Formats: sequence, C-alpha cells, structure tokens
Amino acid sequence: MTADMLRAEDLDVGYGDTKVLESVSLAVNEGSFIGILGPNGCGKTTLLRTLSRILRPEEGTVSLDGREIADYSVRDLATRLGVVPQETGVPFAFTVREIVLMGRHPYLGPLSSLKEEDYAICRRAMEQTSTVHLADRLITEISGGERQRVLIARALAQQPKVLLLDEPTSHLDISHQIEVLSIIRGLTPRVTVIGVFHDLNLAACFCDRIVLMEKGRVVAAGAPEEVLTAGAINQVFGVGMMVRTHPLTGRPYLVPRYDAAPTANGGGLHVHIVCGGGTGAETMYALSARGYRLTAGVLSANDSDCTTAGALGIEVIGEPPFAPVSPASSAAYARLLDGADAVVVTEMPVGAGNISNLRALTGRQGLPIFVLAPSGTPFSERDYTGGEATAIFSTLCRDGAVAVRSVPELLEKLGDLAAVGE
Repeated sequence: MTADMLRAEDLDVGYGDTKVLESVSLAVNEGSFIGILGPNGCGKTTLLRTLSRILRPEEGTVSLDGREIADYSVRDLATRLGVVPQETGVPFAFTVREIVLMGRHPYLGPLSSLKEEDYAICRRAMEQTSTVHLADRLITEISGGERQRVLIARALAQQPKVLLLDEPTSHLDISHQIEVLSIIRGLTPRVTVIGVFHDLNLAACFCDRIVLMEKGRVVAAGAPEEVLTAGAINQVFGVGMMVRTHPLTGRPYLVPRYDAAPTANGGGLHVHIVCGGGTGAETMYALSARGYRLTAGVLSANDSDCTTAGALGIEVIGEPPFAPVSPASSAAYARLLDGADAVVVTEMPVGAGNISNLRALTGRQGLPIFVLAPSGTPFSERDYTGGEATAIFSTLCRDGAVAVRSVPELLEKLGDLAAVGE
C-alpha cells in the first residue's frame, strides 16, 4: 500500500473573522499528481498556503512524510517541499540564473558556498523548463510566462519530495502549458505534486486524482473520470458541460455547452429533427436554447448527432452502430412524427442505413417539414441510395416542404409557426 506523503486533517483556516476552509481533510499518496479544482474564492490557494506552512490553521494538522509540518525547521522544510506561487512578480533585478540558484540555498551551511553539483542541478532544472537561454537576462525584463517557468526551475532546483503549484500554467501559452505539465508529470513518482488548476481539461489529462472544492470544503475526490462529471461541474461551477472520453488519452475531456438562457420563443412546440453525420448539432443546440421540445432520430449510437442529442437531453431513437433500423425503432419514429408539430431535415448524407427516415415522411399531410440546406449542395450529391433519396426529396418539396438556407432562417420560420399555434 502506498504511503501518504502529505496529509491534512480537519483544517479550519480563516482571515480574521472570515472562515475560508472548513473541516478540510486530504491524503496525498507518495508519487502522485493531485489537481485541486474549484471556482474562484472556494479556498484552493488558501489550502495550498496552509499545506506549505505559509498559513497556520485555526484547527487541524498538516503532516509531511509522517511528521507534523510545524515540527520542521525552515531549512529542512525547504529541502522537502517546493512551492511555485501564483504571483510571478520579483521586485529585485536578479538574473534568471541567480533566481534558480536560490533553490539550492536550503542545502548550504552558514559559511558554505555553491558547489559544482549545485550548478549542475540548477542547469538541469533550467533545461527541463526551457529557460537556459534566459540565464543572463534580468528577471524583471522577461515576460510573465517566462518568469513562471523560471520559478518552476527554482523549485525543481530544491529537489523537493513534494511540489506545490498554484496555477502553474496561468501565464503560459498552450504549447508551454503542455510542455511544463509534461515536465512536472515526468517528476512523478519521484516527486509528489499538488497543483491548483483552472483549466479542467489540463487537470484531467495530467493528474492522477482530482480534488473538487466548493465554498471552503472538499465536495469530491477521486480519479478524473469519477470527479469530472457533468453533474458535479454543474453543481460547483453552475455551467453545463458535455463530458467525453479523449480518443487518445482515454481521460475525460469537457466541452462547455455555452447554453443561452432558454427563451419562450418555442412555445413548447414539438420539433423532430432528422439528421446524421454531425449535421444536426447546430440545429439541436439553437432550438434547444429557444425552448422547443425536441426529438431526434433514428440515429446510429456512434453518430456524433446522437451524442449531441444525449448531451442536450433530447429524446433520441438510437440503433447500435452499423445495424439497420429495426421495426421497433421504425414504430417509435412513427409515433414521434405523429406527435410532432414540425420536422426539420438537415443536410445529411442518405444511404441504405437511414433512407427509412425519409420514407416515413412521405404522405404526412399537414405536417410542416423544413429542409435545411446551408451549403446549397444538390441533394443528389449526398444521395447514396441509387436515386431513391432524391426522388423522396422531390416528392416532399412538391408536397409543401420548405427549403431554408440557414439556422437563423429556420428559427424565423419556426417562430412564425409557434405564433400561429398560440
């Protein structure tokens, strides 16, 4: 069983009369990479400052390597624990090399000086953080992102057992974010890492475990896929998220839904969307945000439109991948059409697997059908049925289906339909 390198028990921490942390407990296994997430003001930085002994808790204890952190001398603590703060400002004009060399000071005696080994360790830390070329530059004359990497190099020069990072990528562009976190990830399992993050996807990709905080308390802790759920993110951040599995890493990745506040434009109108191959996502999103009651299908379960419908809470008729439309799905589709106030057909490709979706639309007198074709591509160019789909499309148009060129135009047409029904 892996030992706890760092342990916090029942921490209460405040500033004056304001309590910031309440009964916070945390156990961090040796060699792991922990990400602390939560909205602004939830206590993430305060927790990190308490773990590093910058703040003393009103109640509770922090232990490092089996020993209470209060019992360490300043020098001993600095050889075991490195901290990269959120603020990157350095008030004095030291060179970058001098800043990194400061990481070796805990190892020096009162009258001793830096040895060749110390210089080698610092150079290696600078190589790891791509800061060697900055060695002779003044820390006050480099960018915020460069300063961030220099402070990480200084912490690495301490050769700590535990590394605490407060938003380590906040000043970095995306390439350096990935580069620096890959470096930090590579320190484990020799070093135990605890980092505060705002970027949920970076934390999900690089961290072994996630700690989710809200209002000074830990509300969830576990593997990324256990903690980073749509429900948990909505509860803590108040934002709708679509949670997927990254095809390369197998880790969760999150996409904001960017939901606009629902409006009453739809008036509860039931619109069924016939789509496929990703052609329905924009339409489903736009209509959902305006209060229409939506259904979709029949769709293959591995179709991105099926995934989008599920993420938006839209009732969808699905079939297993590569399976033909079953009689049960056809019957369910017919029932949805019977109850629909309108149907939207997107600019989807049509083949043997979904031609039945078009067949079921023919002969439905009085059912408004809107054919969405933003690109203006002739229907025949996405007909893979030998001409049957094109013939059905022509029949639908002859019977009154309305062609629309954009989602805004579709919204206008459906708005007129909803107004008539009021």
